[in-house]
Amino acid sequence: MTRDPAATIRELKEQSGKDIWLWGSLRLMHSLLDSGVVDEVRMLVRPVSRGKGRRLFEDRQGLKLVEATSFENDVVLLRSEIKK
Repeated sequence: MTRDPAATIRELKEQSGKDIWLWGSLRLMHSLLDSGVVDEVRMLVRPVSRGKGRRLFEDRQGLKLVEATSFENDVVLLRSEIKK
């Protein structure tokens, strides 16, 4: 039986502990964003020239950039809060 990921995240958020991180699943990320259980999005970005690709966010209206930190290797950390 497969558990509902959003229900699992809600249960984990009720417990004490550290932040919950998701790595690498765009489909799961969209599902969790749609269910309203995400408080913040952090992305490590390395600018490169590429062709067409998949969009991470169809609607950026729900994000508020709160931090942008650059590193010597040209990677940038973008931290955005979810507007509620």
